[in-house]
Amino acid sequence: MPFVEEIVSLLVDGQALRGWQDISVDRSQESAEISFTLGATNPSWSDEAMRLRHGKAVEIRTTPAAKSNLSPAKGDLLCDGYIGGYGAKYAKTKQVTIDGKSKAADAVDCHPVKHKTGRFENKTLLEIANELDEVRCGFKTDQQLTKIAKVQRQPHDTIFQTLEREARRLGLMLSGQPDGSINITRAGTKRHSGALVLGQSPVEEMDVKIKCDQKYSHYVARGQRAKGVGKDNLRQEETEQDGSVTRNRPYLIVPEGDWTKKELKKRLRWERLRRASFGTTITVKVATWRDEAGLLWEPGRLMMIVNEPEDIDGDYALSTANLRQGGEEGTVAYLTFVDPKAIGGKEASDQSDSVFDPGAGFDDGGGDE
Repeated sequence: MPFVEEIVSLLVDGQALRGWQDISVDRSQESAEISFTLGATNPSWSDEAMRLRHGKAVEIRTTPAAKSNLSPAKGDLLCDGYIGGYGAKYAKTKQVTIDGKSKAADAVDCHPVKHKTGRFENKTLLEIANELDEVRCGFKTDQQLTKIAKVQRQPHDTIFQTLEREARRLGLMLSGQPDGSINITRAGTKRHSGALVLGQSPVEEMDVKIKCDQKYSHYVARGQRAKGVGKDNLRQEETEQDGSVTRNRPYLIVPEGDWTKKELKKRLRWERLRRASFGTTITVKVATWRDEAGLLWEPGRLMMIVNEPEDIDGDYALSTANLRQGGEEGTVAYLTFVDPKAIGGKEASDQSDSVFDPGAGFDDGGGDE
């Protein structure tokens, strides 16, 4: 790998603070916000450090050690957000610790109090998100979105809760971005460069987990439409099977809104795939924050993974990236991968054992929008 050590800068009020000894940045395809924690011992900062106690807007940027002569402001963006907490501990040394989240945290925590009705008709999820975005974190999408007939926000819902409920119905995810925005997305077709092979650099550890208790034999949805008569409106019932579970383990879903028969089928398919993601994971500890091309690890991208003893040989989607630097570990990343179909992607190149296959994807056999 071309890069190992990272020079991390925190930019606040036009000032760049470096010298962090303990760094943690967490990003997931399944989370609308990015979180960070930075720590330093015996920091020499004065006025700049004091600014951090006021919940300031900050940018976290990183530069490969080989390019440390670059201006901090030109480093790769890890997180654009706000300080959430500040701590100073005085013992034999002074230790300063800060934590925070991306701007999207406000959409997760806050209620849209300005919208008069909370009702939306014939609008896409992105259009609804933009109307609810009073905190100005920003929403975008890389998907072709169709219009939703009607959405009624629940009185106590935060911005995120309203959107996530509809995203779940459509088989979509709300994924936090380094610029503080939220992307309405699924796993895509973009790739990370290189491959992660057990026993080869930069792989230090590979942890394979299969939890069968996360899955069910069949998923049943039962609901009722707000209007109309007949079975499809008054006594809705749809079923999705998981052939990998041989004993009877039913799971019931009650629709969170007024859904059509087709939407019920989508919701069941998405539930089965998501549970496959929860239950079957490959976590790889690598000695770098970047792929072979120098790109920071980005959830949603595909990566070739090979673990011969466990019969793993194929493309998997990065679900979660936990970046760490400091202490005895040095610069490492913990990367959790799942089958692309488990987070809404297409079937990828794969010669792995069938135990890692979650079954038909969202757009296969009745999952189309």
